[in-house]
Amino acid sequence: SEPVYHMNSVAAAAVAAHECGHAVQHQQAYRWLTLRSKMVPAVSVASQMLNFLMMLFIFGFFVTQSPTMIWVMVACLAATTAFALVTLPVEFDASRRALVWLDRSVMGRTMEHERARNALFWAAMTYVVGALSSIAMLVYWLMIALGRRD
Repeated sequence: SEPVYHMNSVAAAAVAAHECGHAVQHQQAYRWLTLRSKMVPAVSVASQMLNFLMMLFIFGFFVTQSPTMIWVMVACLAATTAFALVTLPVEFDASRRALVWLDRSVMGRTMEHERARNALFWAAMTYVVGALSSIAMLVYWLMIALGRRD
């Protein structure tokens, strides 16, 4: 992000190195990144469909009264959940690459290393929470689809 770009901190260096890790993944055709990239078109459509169905639900069109619509929601949520799960190894690997590069080139095993590791860990946890949230939504709608609302 723009604010991080202009910061002079260990966290900013860690984030920049993490993004470089993604560039290396792309250059080396890292399999999880390749899979994630191939999933983007389908997940984009699924995400747009989910937004539309949720809006119908919010405005009282009772999507939940149609078993077909519920199963469409489950399928779309399954796609977005799979995407969230595939994103995890991509992000963790980029952070691992970032720490290796920072250790070799700038920081070594110092206090800054621990700060960078900590910043990257908590950044990665946002993806873990997103994946867990996606799993929870999928399970919720799957239970509705299977007729178990409680």
